[in-house]
Amino acid sequence: MAATMKLISFLLLATLAAVSLAVPPQAIHHRVTDPILATPTRDAMPSVCTNGMPASKQHPAGYPINDYTVVTPGDSNWTSYEVKQDWYNDHFVSGPHIMSFTHQSEPYGPFKCQYTCNSDDSCAAYFVWYANVGTDNEHLNCVLFDAVIPTSAFIETTGTIASGAYDKLCDHSS
Repeated sequence: MAATMKLISFLLLATLAAVSLAVPPQAIHHRVTDPILATPTRDAMPSVCTNGMPASKQHPAGYPINDYTVVTPGDSNWTSYEVKQDWYNDHFVSGPHIMSFTHQSEPYGPFKCQYTCNSDDSCAAYFVWYANVGTDNEHLNCVLFDAVIPTSAFIETTGTIASGAYDKLCDHSS
């Protein structure tokens, strides 16, 4: 019996030695020391709110738009602009919601559009512009988006009057 145990132990030890020699040591102990660089992705979660001054303080006209801030094309003096089509398509929620307001009622139209955005849980921003300006068919268009609209998303256009983008505020105490 002792001889059988010695034989089994010897065979197990020989098998283990053969297996360890079959696998190259660098495959077992090799470690990647180079850092893995992050890769930007188009599928990153977009921001759903921003910090800033409430729209009511930016356009003090007596219409409370306190949960949103106005975003415009920055230093550009564009009156006619829109959201780039690729950004629009990526973040579209609903619209255009057509309202019968004219640019002369500004900012009443954006004030009313905020309620449309507030009623949709996925709305993080809305963009307002007036179409058919100066005609009997002038109206406001309100489109809802699931992310705040960066200033880089705007392009100049003609034939409309833009009121701007209204991004949802994260902190309402500003």
